[in-house]
Amino acid sequence: MVKAYLKYLLTLVLLCMSSLGFAQGVFATVTSNKSQVYVGEPVAITVSVYTPTWFTKGVDIGNLTVNGAFTVYFRSVSTSRKIKGQTYAGIQFIYNVFPFEEQDIVIPALNFEVESPTMGTSKGIRRKVQSKEKVIKIKPTPPEIDRDQWFVTGGMTVRENWKGNLKAVKVGDVIERTITRYTRNTVAELIPPILWDSIPSVSEYPIRPKVTTNKTRTAISATRTDGVKYLFEEEGEIVLEDMEFRWWNPYQKKYLKRTIKGRTIKVQPNPDLGILKTIKDSLQVNQEVLKAEETEEEAKTYFGLSLSEFLAVLVVVSIVFYLFIRYMLKVRKILSDKWAKYRASETYAFKRFLSDANSGDPGKAIPSLYHWIGHLKLNEPTLRALALASDSKELLTEIAAIEGVLQNKDVNHLSFNKKIWKRARMKLLKTRKQAPPNREWINP
Repeated sequence: MVKAYLKYLLTLVLLCMSSLGFAQGVFATVTSNKSQVYVGEPVAITVSVYTPTWFTKGVDIGNLTVNGAFTVYFRSVSTSRKIKGQTYAGIQFIYNVFPFEEQDIVIPALNFEVESPTMGTSKGIRRKVQSKEKVIKIKPTPPEIDRDQWFVTGGMTVRENWKGNLKAVKVGDVIERTITRYTRNTVAELIPPILWDSIPSVSEYPIRPKVTTNKTRTAISATRTDGVKYLFEEEGEIVLEDMEFRWWNPYQKKYLKRTIKGRTIKVQPNPDLGILKTIKDSLQVNQEVLKAEETEEEAKTYFGLSLSEFLAVLVVVSIVFYLFIRYMLKVRKILSDKWAKYRASETYAFKRFLSDANSGDPGKAIPSLYHWIGHLKLNEPTLRALALASDSKELLTEIAAIEGVLQNKDVNHLSFNKKIWKRARMKLLKTRKQAPPNREWINP
């Protein structure tokens, strides 16, 4: 008998555990391929949403915004997994996150809704889903490496291009030099700018850089082109040193470099030296225009926010303001209804009578008095009925004075003893509260 009871109890526990497992229902997970990275090193983030049935509507988890990092969405894929023997259908959203600050980043908790039916039904039901936040540790940049030139990429190709004849350079000539870096597994914003070495007898005028980020469903790459214009001001040999471009390869776990070999440029004399000043002034003007445009672009912030960030904040503020206005309108209606109810009450009518009684003007006080009496629901709305209902003998003196004024139209002043009226009102209200309810006997 005991064994049968234990078997029954064990079966019941297993059924409860099974039901609790199914009660997990729709859920979301956030996973990453790395737990700690360097600045600029990509982290693959996968947000997975699962249901024990299926999704009756497309899943939208919203935007994934990570402070201190660039976020790039790649694709979504269908998947499935088994949990305690139960098969769950799922959708995975794949991102690459590129930290740009030397501090830990937090993948925020996501809140969104999906539609999925319960077991044995086919109608989709809206369900709220929330994922947990995830922290990615950021490793410090190696101390032997310049932080401003630190760069992480899966691979880089460097190409140099010249505009102008390097074999026939004269004083006053302008030669344009550009260097393009083609990188993998990064975004253009992370490629550091080229720091051009100063060269004696040569003026340098940097060109606006060109940056692009290219993304497919499975890969991302970026390109940056930096340029400079050289103005040769003196004849002789100009030596350009080698240029090294270093980067950390997170897949090979080592520091790599590419080198552009230096060169020597022979500058020939130019009998027309007057053109040198003209060209220099022209390049200087162009440089000032370029700096002004860059300053203007940097100045195009709104309270320290970019345009997209400012618009996002503006939308949130607008929604909050809209909800606040709706709430205040509801509060106003409630207060307005309460005020209207109060103005129609016996309490307000009595206070109005006392206020008009202070003036001593019978033309104001007596109408207010009868208006208050009308709220008392006496057998008849008269002063005598009020005195009778309140059982106030002292009130009869006040009533006599009022009746005298009503009979003599020439009297233009009337004094009221407000204490008598207040006592009469309190006595009337107290008598009504103590009176038993009126129950009529019905003969069965």
